[in-house]
Amino acid sequence: SPLSLPFMYPVYRGISYLFYPGSMAIVGLGVAHQGTPFSPLVWMLFLGGMVILPLFSLFLYMRMGKVSDVFIFRREQRHGLYILGVLFSLLTAFFIFRENAIVAMIWSACNMAVLLFLLIINFMGYKASAHMAGVSGLLAWLLCLPTSNGAVLLACALIVLVYIARKGLSAHSHFELILGFCLGLFVTFAIARFLLTYHGITCSFI
Repeated sequence: SPLSLPFMYPVYRGISYLFYPGSMAIVGLGVAHQGTPFSPLVWMLFLGGMVILPLFSLFLYMRMGKVSDVFIFRREQRHGLYILGVLFSLLTAFFIFRENAIVAMIWSACNMAVLLFLLIINFMGYKASAHMAGVSGLLAWLLCLPTSNGAVLLACALIVLVYIARKGLSAHSHFELILGFCLGLFVTFAIARFLLTYHGITCSFI
């Protein structure tokens, strides 16, 4: 690949660490927080279920030898972590719903749905890019909330950056990157728009 330049690997890895799906989930909640401030308990529940527990599970799997590296390049090694991710996000959405933080619950549900589809596609033999699903899911979320055009453009630039980094590391084929992008964008948009409308919250796009 023309992007696979050895001297750029540290940059590509840094981008992959910084803009991984968990950090995109935090940004998404932060955007929603601007319009509907959440309590510290909601933030703690979200960070615990969407970031801390998944990362702990990843490092535990690495310690046990079930995954070979932090980016999980081998498709078959992703099954267990995706299953745990779906369970963690389901519990996160449930407990946040009990706190009556509807928008935060919807964002948690969007992340759960994307993880579920990633799991299904993974079992079907395709290693869709979770990084691309994370950044495109954030774009879809921004399109559903009253955010600025600048934030949307920034998300688009981030998608291009992550695409280049993941391809540069030879982590995915072009097909897998595009598949992850489409999955995150369309699943998140569909779930967010439906749930926001269902709960009487105006969706700002379309």
